Amino acid sequence: MPDTIRDGGGSGYLAKVNTDGELRTSSRSCDQRLHSALDNNYNEATTAKVTLANANETGLIYIENGHSEKDLVIDRVFWDTWTSTGGSGGDGTLRYYRNPAYTGGTTITPNNTNFTAAVGAEGTFLRSLATITGTVWWTGYITDQSSIALEEGRIALPPGAGFGISIAAPTGNTNMDIVINVAFYYIDSTLIVGV
Repeated sequence: MPDTIRDGGGSGYLAKVNTDGELRTSSRSCDQRLHSALDNNYNEATTAKVTLANANETGLIYIENGHSEKDLVIDRVFWDTWTSTGGSGGDGTLRYYRNPAYTGGTTITPNNTNFTAAVGAEGTFLRSLATITGTVWWTGYITDQSSIALEEGRIALPPGAGFGISIAAPTGNTNMDIVINVAFYYIDSTLIVGV
């Protein structure tokens, strides 16, 4: 049995050991979102501009993982709000839903962020829902004339799981435009060490 570890590429390099007898190694890392974008696997679903005509809760976006083997990871959520006409100046309410029930909605086609990719996202992607109900697991406030980006990165939707976002504009609102964009990628969680 050989007592050396050689480069398998045929260049003749030998593995090195430090003074404690430990194998010396090096590695390279790449941010998952960058790797996914280069791998044609990073998408963004956007509502485009939606006009809220009152202060009632409105389901703005729904995403359901339609991949049969991979988890969908919500990486970032962006929203922009314009001036609320007739609003009292108070804050509105934003809600994240876990596996919500919904009705209605208009289909969204997510954009792959690799401009040469022809790979589409797998799942259900909707905007402007008629209703959204279920488990609210995060609530925040929104103000008009704001632009927010949340780096989520830890919201994982296994196959068949859904995620929704609703907005209630400020009290007294009669006209406020909003856009929500959700960036996501698919990942095989069985390839991650320790999962």
